[in-house]
Parts: sequence; structure tokens; C-alpha cells
Amino acid sequence: MRRNALLALLLCVFAAAVAAWSKEDHEIFRLRDEVIAHDGVNITFYDLLGVKPSASQDELNKAYRKKSRALHPDKARQSFISSYALKNKKKGKTPGVKVSKQPSKKEIDAHLKEATEAYQRLSVVATILRGESRERYDHFLRNGFPKWKGTGYYYARFRPGLGSVLAGILVVVGGGMHYFALIVGWKRRREFVERYIRHARRLAWGDDTGIQGIPGVSEPAAQPAQQQWDEGQDDMAPMNRRQKRMMDKENRKDKKVQAVKKARSSGISTPVEAELTSGPQGAKKRVVAENGKVLVVDSAGNVFLEEETDDGQKMEFLLDPDEESKPTIYDTLLFRLPKFFYNQSVGRVIGSQQAVDEPLLETSDLPEDEAAIQSATANNLNGETRKRKAKAKAVR
Repeated sequence: MRRNALLALLLCVFAAAVAAWSKEDHEIFRLRDEVIAHDGVNITFYDLLGVKPSASQDELNKAYRKKSRALHPDKARQSFISSYALKNKKKGKTPGVKVSKQPSKKEIDAHLKEATEAYQRLSVVATILRGESRERYDHFLRNGFPKWKGTGYYYARFRPGLGSVLAGILVVVGGGMHYFALIVGWKRRREFVERYIRHARRLAWGDDTGIQGIPGVSEPAAQPAQQQWDEGQDDMAPMNRRQKRMMDKENRKDKKVQAVKKARSSGISTPVEAELTSGPQGAKKRVVAENGKVLVVDSAGNVFLEEETDDGQKMEFLLDPDEESKPTIYDTLLFRLPKFFYNQSVGRVIGSQQAVDEPLLETSDLPEDEAAIQSATANNLNGETRKRKAKAKAVR
């Protein structure tokens, strides 16, 4: 209840702030900004007419007629030509200085444009001071003009064009919102793969199989029927990670010693370290997940997806949540849309078929859980081997 009341209060305050000023107030704010921009910060409407704030209507009318005659475009043209000729006549008396007695058409047009704007501004100021809005202007003059003038005022003054609106939509929707959607999807797929790996480990080496969040898993699976030992390792107890690292370290030392001996005997000066191979290491178990996927879990806790090729060969791919890289702002429509249009136009002209065939967005027809599993595997076994080698070097 308190939250709803607070929300209602905020909405009322916001509505009051938006609707606080009338159209007449917005007109006063706009005209004041123009006067400040052209005549100075401390110039008031009364200063523009040359009267005091206590001036009567007759005084306002007389002052307006006098000022308007001086700023009328026809009068302003003659005054500008006369003052221009007089000013240049004085400059012409200086030896070696030649000046024109008449202004150019460009100079006359620029002066007339300024005079016309000043004349129109003076007319609006006189209309406000001679009408009902004068009391409202005097109120702001006594109490100060507001800093926030309402959304309607700013929208009317800085109303964006169609190009600005489309650019804003592209930045907000195609940039910010699309990036947020990509991050959410990436996190959801990553969390699913992590839960999937934890489930496979418990299914292979533990008793806890009831993990929430994996589709189709609600009850503990029949472990004896789904598990089987491979390569006669029924009696081998699983090693923990520390034992596994120590054994791998000893094996690497033995391999280096053998490589050095082989290099010396064959005349090779630099020993070559043995390449890491892909696939499970040490004891392993094969389990069948609830979604029908065959998974191989080794004693180090690595989980592999077993798939069969068209020729009947079984391949094992490591499941790794880090395999799918985190999306960046360059993956959003803000950057991909201009690139797509460039590929479809310039790419066709230069004959780059690869650029033409590049899709606007990466899409998949697979279900969400299947797509998450596929994104967590390397593209091929060589890529997985290089990744495992890099991890081994980082641990060392």
C-alpha cells in the first residue's frame, strides 16, 4: 500500500510539473530567451520599449510607435545606407585607405534580416505588455523565472525532425535495448549450460540429480541404468582435481625429459613439447541426460557431448560455458544495420559474395536449450585442443 501511494504521489508531482505552465507562460519564456540572446541578460521587456515597469498603457503605446518606426524594414534600410555612407566617409579621409560609399546588396539583406527580427520581437513584446499577459510577466519579473519550464516548452522549441527521431530510435532501441536483450540471452544460455554440466557431474559421480532449471529433470534419474564404465575402469576411483594436476605435472616432466633425450639423439637443438589431445582424461563415465543427449564425464569433472557423424564415427566435444563470447555493443543493430546496408549495396558492386551473404543477425532454428548446448561446444576438435592447451599453460 505504501509503495502504491508513493508511486501515485510521484505521478501527481510529475503531472503537476509537466502542466505547471500555460501556453501564455511558454510564450513569455520563449520571448525572454530571444531578448537575452540578442539584447543581453539584464534587458527586460520594458527596457526594450524604453519605459519603466510602472508605465501606463498610453506610455506603452507611444513608446511602441516610436520604436517600431525606427525598426520598420523600410526605415531601417534608409538608416543603414545613410549611416554606412557617413561612417565610410570618415574612413576615406585616412590617406591610402579606399572605401566604398554604398553597402553591398549582401550587407543590406543581412541588416534587413536583423531589423525584421527585431521589429517582430518588439511587436510581440508590446502585445504582451499591453494585454492580460503583462500581469503574468510582472509576476515572473518580481519572483524570478523558473529554471524548469515544462516538457511542452522544450519540445516546442527543440522539436526534432524526422531524421533526428529515426536516429534516436536506432540508438535507443537498436543500441541500448538490443544490447540488453543480447546480454540477457547470453546469461540465460550460460546459466543453462552450467546447470547442465553440474547435473551431468552429479549423475556420473554423485547421488544428487535433482537440479532445478533443466528441462525434463524433476526426479533423480535411475543412475545404474544410465551409467556405464568405459575401457575397463570399473575399479578405478575418481581422482580429485589436485591429484589430477599433480599427475599431469609429472607426466609433462616425463614428456619433456623424453623430448630432450630424443632431441639430443636426433641432433635437434630445441625440444618440442608434446601437443595436448582432445577428449576425456583419466577415468570417465557415459551418462544419458533427460533430453536424450549422451554425455561423457571424466574424472577431472570435464563434460563432453558425444555426437555421431554421418559415417558412424563418435566424436566428443567439451562443454564449456566460456565458449560463447560475451556480446558487445558492436553486435547490436546500431552497428550491424549500417554494415548490412553497406554489404548489400557496396558489397554487390565490388562482387564480395561473402559480404552479401552475411546475415543481419545471427539466428538459430534450434530450441533454446539445444542452441545453448551447441553454443557451449567448440566448432571442431582442433579448436577444443588449442583451448585446452591454453588453459594448461595458464595453470602452469
